[in-house]
Amino acid sequence: MSRGPGRVQRGILEALEGGPLGTADLARHVGAREDSTRRALRRLAARGRVVCLGFTLGGGLRWGLPDMRAARLALWPLEREARLCALMGPRFARSFRRAVVAAL
Repeated sequence: MSRGPGRVQRGILEALEGGPLGTADLARHVGAREDSTRRALRRLAARGRVVCLGFTLGGGLRWGLPDMRAARLALWPLEREARLCALMGPRFARSFRRAVVAAL
């Protein structure tokens, strides 16, 4: 029986209120190791408390609160991504999407 979110999970939720962050930045903010931070993120994501917003420029995952996903889709809709992919190729579209998400 769970007693609610643990120390790392509470720290992650507090940090994400300021905006989307990567896993390494969250681990530094919470003061935990990256593997325990990833484990806490997976459990929070399974409960719908956090969502993955894509990748950072370094290749790690970028996390945010569920309402941030709606803002990301408003900024970069899937139709626009598909059109860019058709025009410039999928590799360019992935790189451009990472840059857009990182700019959030």
